[in-house]
Amino acid sequence: MGNRRLTKKAIKGKADLHPSSRKAAQLTRVNLRMDKLKGQTKARKDHADAKLQRPLFFLHSLSSPHPLSLPSLKSLITEVYLGRYDGRINELIADRRPGRPKPKELLELEEIKHRETKEYETGMEVPDLTHAPTVRLMYTWLTSDTSMSASHLDLLKHIRISPHGEIIVTKKGRAEEMGMGVPLPGEVEGKGEDWTGLSEKEMEVEVK
Repeated sequence: MGNRRLTKKAIKGKADLHPSSRKAAQLTRVNLRMDKLKGQTKARKDHADAKLQRPLFFLHSLSSPHPLSLPSLKSLITEVYLGRYDGRINELIADRRPGRPKPKELLELEEIKHRETKEYETGMEVPDLTHAPTVRLMYTWLTSDTSMSASHLDLLKHIRISPHGEIIVTKKGRAEEMGMGVPLPGEVEGKGEDWTGLSEKEMEVEVK
């Protein structure tokens, strides 16, 4: 029958990535960092905690003080952030007995994914990881184990971003006022994390 190619869309979850691949390592790193936040999952309905969940995700996605390109930020949103509950959703679907109603947790996670996906289509507010001063400030918090609180959010530049729409600044932030407009000590020229390799066109797997 020859070879056939499967795109990422046809792969069940991202567990089928080769364990030695660079993208698998990137996803593992984000997941390990996000493990620190699991204790806050039950509190996601609380307004104050819910406001922090999204910035915390993007904080823990950083691996350097370098800003991301716009395509990389979009891929981080679509391929990682919006899919962060996919593994648990698939587990709950697999464990569900035929004819039984969906468990409450599954309904909640599916609703979150649906709501956020629709939000991204019209414009999702996120920390601007393409803005060097903002990324540098966030990276200093990450490397110094500074706990992000609601009072930190106004320090970060935020943008409203969608797949094809105009990028709108929603918060200017204050990172530059805090001296983050220049490279950090020891920082060298380089690019931020490249998440674009997770796009569907590039995530093809050979199946013999």
